[in-house]
Amino acid sequence: MTLRADFPSLPESTTELRFLKDLPEYEKEKPYHISGPLHERYRGFRTNIHYESVPQVPIFNLRGHQHKLSIERHGFEMFQVPKDIAALDVKGNEAERDRYAEAMVTAVKQRLKATFALCYNFKFRSSVLGPETPHHDVSVGSSERPDAPAEAAHIDHTPESAMRRARRHLTAEEANIYLSGAWRVQIVNVWKPLGPVHNHDLLYCDFSTVRPSDLVAVDRASSEYVGEVYLLKPGRHYGWYWIDHQTAEEASVFISYDSHPGCGAPYCPHTAGRRPSANGDAVPRESIELRLLVFSKA
Repeated sequence: MTLRADFPSLPESTTELRFLKDLPEYEKEKPYHISGPLHERYRGFRTNIHYESVPQVPIFNLRGHQHKLSIERHGFEMFQVPKDIAALDVKGNEAERDRYAEAMVTAVKQRLKATFALCYNFKFRSSVLGPETPHHDVSVGSSERPDAPAEAAHIDHTPESAMRRARRHLTAEEANIYLSGAWRVQIVNVWKPLGPVHNHDLLYCDFSTVRPSDLVAVDRASSEYVGEVYLLKPGRHYGWYWIDHQTAEEASVFISYDSHPGCGAPYCPHTAGRRPSANGDAVPRESIELRLLVFSKA
């Protein structure tokens, strides 16, 4: 069920990817990162995460085959976004952003034959950030203060944090129904560039090349919430894939958690990857990412 078996003859290039450094100290002290303001005396304790870059990692271009991808089989696929939805001003108009989110929730719900779905988070990213200035009331990941592309191989949720996330965004009545064990719980990401991508492409990892021992649980803490993600240890056994020059009318839809994956994909590790051939004049990569909770009968 590997991507290599399904797509044996793809164009290959290489890039440098970043992973969590495989340090003995993480067996005794859990990796963590604290977001948001910290008093000066505590800034040295913001994180204990150390990364390791692996050069010349092979990546395989799925362009021309993207219509054959399956979120169940491969962990990710592409949605063709209608022109009127892709053209919405999601950065500058809140009503149009909400309309885009509603359209994507409906599309994912229909595709996965779900009973209930909701968008609990959106995040803007840009590969070119403005000067660092105080933003007292503007959160990172908003259209006014986009986050940088995530350049470390990761999965957005561990099983424990996925269920915690679901409880956070459901009403008590909804939680009693959908978290009873009778329902399939999925967390699905919908990532769409705001223009053609010329660098910092989204890379997807073949889940079947990932071993349980490759995954390290990492706390992501803020004043509002403590989440838990997986970072991947360095390795050359992973299979990495991308789709060349993704456009604003193509949305990547991938799994971050699945309570009932069966023989399919339980998650899709991913990261942003720089193109060695890209020059400094490349158009900045801007994107919007939605995170959805999706519930179907188990």
